[in-house]
Amino acid sequence: MSEIAPNIQKYFRFKRIIWPVLIGLGIVGWLFYRDINRSGDGLVAYFEQVDWTGRTFFWLGMGLLMMVFRDFAYIWRMRVITERQMSWRACFEVTLLWEFSSAASPSIVGGVAVAVFMFIKEKISIGRSAAIVFVTVVLDEAFYILMLPLCVLWVGHSVIFSPLHQMDADGSILGASLLAGFWIAYGVIFCYVLFLLFGLFVNPTGMSRSVKRLFNKRFLRRFRRRGFKTADELLLASQEFGEKRFRFWLEATAATFMAWMARYLVLNCVLAAFVSSELGFRDHVIAFARQAVLFVVMIVSPTPGSSGIAESTFRELFSDMIVPVGITMMIALVWRLITYYPYLFIGIPILPRWVKRVYGEAGGESEEARAESGE
Repeated sequence: MSEIAPNIQKYFRFKRIIWPVLIGLGIVGWLFYRDINRSGDGLVAYFEQVDWTGRTFFWLGMGLLMMVFRDFAYIWRMRVITERQMSWRACFEVTLLWEFSSAASPSIVGGVAVAVFMFIKEKISIGRSAAIVFVTVVLDEAFYILMLPLCVLWVGHSVIFSPLHQMDADGSILGASLLAGFWIAYGVIFCYVLFLLFGLFVNPTGMSRSVKRLFNKRFLRRFRRRGFKTADELLLASQEFGEKRFRFWLEATAATFMAWMARYLVLNCVLAAFVSSELGFRDHVIAFARQAVLFVVMIVSPTPGSSGIAESTFRELFSDMIVPVGITMMIALVWRLITYYPYLFIGIPILPRWVKRVYGEAGGESEEARAESGE
């Protein structure tokens, strides 16, 4: 097998899986312990707060169904963006392996390098592979920045951020800190997406040159290699996708929209499964809107797959919607067991099949594959 195969296999080693699990479960376990210790009722009484009815299992099943739908939408988007060059099987394997690498990497980094490598091995040129990943990131982040203003207009700023305002009213500075940090992160993401869209569709050559000039400045020279790479990828993406037809962008945007809507609705389903009173339509809208805040926080998380950050932020944003209040961390854990932890393990059975397919039965690459990957 080529030397590159072991390089991708390092992303699927046990230590890359165990650390996110330990971080996430460690923080959740500590918060569990604090809640149980505060109540003084013990572990058994804690779990007895949940009324396990048919409604509980129905909504949990719906949550799992939403995750399946989300993955299908991502697979469909990959078929669209690669213009059907990749088969459905290839899109399925690459999508789930990409999800694994993202789950095992800090959210701010994601699995971009692994994704580019996998596209190359699917016989897509290096430049086009980078462009595909670039456009995928743009579509995802465009959804983030558009969804929050729509949610604010729909339910109101005070409703979405009421848990943080309540923390301030209780004399804690954490609420104001989280609110300020959120808007700073949102502003950075907003400016970044505008920059990418301008570079893709308005003036790619000028933008690429401007980025390179910026990273030639003395105070940014330590980041020059990364900056130059971004500028080159921006130009490649513009050349590849700048003049695509309306139908192409409509399909890619629709797939992105469906994937993220399904991902948001998983949490709505989990809440509906466990809260003691049935959620009304407005409650579902509020839960959906607060996820626009939650996922922006998760994007800038320094931990692998936002482990720990996602669960603790969930606690702050959704505890006022959960009755009984004591089961907030259990709901957070169930939500992550559906949306995050499966992707840490799903790559283990898929990777050998993908490697065998792209490298051949004998473990070596074909001449055609080498030529396409630029080796």
